This record gives sequence, C-alpha cells and structure tokens, in this order.
Amino acid sequence: MQVNRLVTVYITTYNRLSLLERAVNSVLNQTYSLIEIIVADDGSTDGTHEYLAAMEARGVLKSTINRSGVSKGACYGRNNAISMAQGYFITGLDDDDYFESFRVMEFIRAWQELESAGNNISGLFDGVVELRDDGKFHYNEATIVNYKMLRESNFIGNQVFTTREKLLDVGSFDVNMPALQDWETWIRLSKKHGNFINISKFSYIVDQTHGGERISEKKAKKIRLAFYKLAEKNAPLSFRERVSHLESLYAYKQVDIVGTEVLTLLFAGKVRKFMQVVKRFIKNAK
Repeated sequence: MQVNRLVTVYITTYNRLSLLERAVNSVLNQTYSLIEIIVADDGSTDGTHEYLAAMEARGVLKSTINRSGVSKGACYGRNNAISMAQGYFITGLDDDDYFESFRVMEFIRAWQELESAGNNISGLFDGVVELRDDGKFHYNEATIVNYKMLRESNFIGNQVFTTREKLLDVGSFDVNMPALQDWETWIRLSKKHGNFINISKFSYIVDQTHGGERISEKKAKKIRLAFYKLAEKNAPLSFRERVSHLESLYAYKQVDIVGTEVLTLLFAGKVRKFMQVVKRFIKNAK
C-alpha cells in the first residue's frame, strides 16, 4: 500500500472546547500517521483560542480564527481550512463528533484499491454510528451513491474523503447556504467527478448526547430557505426529486407544516411520512 500521501482533516468549532479536544484527540489517535489537522474557529470565547495556540506551538495542528466578532458560519471556516491545506487527501470532522482510530487508514486502503483498478470517483464516505439517549443507530448504508441519487436525497451524510484538488475544483462549500451545505457540495462533486463509494466500516461517530446545537435544531426559516436554494441550484427538479426533498424537509420537526406539501406526499404514495406529519400537526395543535 502507498502510505506517503498526506491527509488533511479540517474541524470547525465554536465555543465547545471540551468536545473539540475529543475530536482532535480522535484524529491524533489514527493508525494512519501522515495527517494534518486544521481547526477553523468561528470566534470562540471559551478558551478555545488558548488551546489552539498551545497545540500549534507543539506542532500538533494549524488553526484559522474568525476574529471579526461576527459569526461567519461553518462553511467560511471550512473553506479557509481547505485553502490552507497541504494534504493530497482531505476530509472533515464536526467538533462534537469523533473518528474511530481506523477511519483514515481504511479510507486510504479503499482509495488505493479503487485507484489500482482504474476507477475514477468523487470520493469515499462511510456509515455513521449515531449515539442518542435512546440507543445507538446506524446510518448511510448505501454502497454506491451517484449524482442522480444525490439530487433526491443526501445518502452520504456530512463528511466525505476526497482529494483537495477535486474539492477546490467545484468551488468548495457555498457560504450562502444557510443549511444543507454538505449535501449541496456532494451534488456538485458527483456531477463533475463521478460516484461516491461507501467503505462500510462505520468509523464516524455522531454524538447527539452532548446537549449542544446541531443542524436539526436550526431555525425553521433557515431550513426552508436552504431547501429552496438547493432546489433552485438544481432546477428543474423532477416530481420524484421534489417529493424526496419534501420527505427530507419534514425530517426537521421544527419546520412548519404546509398543507399543499403534505398532500403532495400523500399523492406520491408516501403514506408513512404523511401520517407522521399529520400526527405532528395534531400534537402541536393541542
């Protein structure tokens, strides 16, 4: 196996020092050693800057800090980190999640095999283990995800493993997307560079138990605006794609219910989702 390619891992953070430390440690504990860590901070005030300075002084990581006093969002930080990156490969990590120790090595192994077989791909992804108060759940189990699939739904999740060159080639992340930034970027990558392949190792741990805000808790207006922008960017959407977007939209429980959208779900045969939304409406009306 070729093991001389540097991998950049970018981590965005804001006022979650203890979680950030866990995320960084999970990267430092990788069995693959050629890794560059870049932390993009959105203006923390909880001691994160002091931690980053100390880690930089030790040569453990690099950082980019938003010192404007105004939040610029995760995509701004990601793009800064990507522009700084020296790695041939690049991947991301949210500050409140963490890697299993074998994640990067498994990505390298899979890439080598695909490359040796002459496959041209957008990137790799992996199944997710989500830790919730009610148990442990597995997601993102599709084996191969193509452009057509991604136009309908995000079958990949929030992180991929790809080359820095490919990510830069499609313009990195769109800072004007209020949500769904990952999904929108994977669509552009797959359109330009081909399929994504799942390594099926379940090496990414999503922690829903820490009590902080996640995307699922963003304001309803931002969620709706993000779906509008996603549809606009990929217009025209087929009926099937529009229905699939509605299913994804109503996965966010804070989104207000619109009668015509719910009827569209029913008309499309999405009875289970229709019933879920109706039950939510009745519950909220009480």
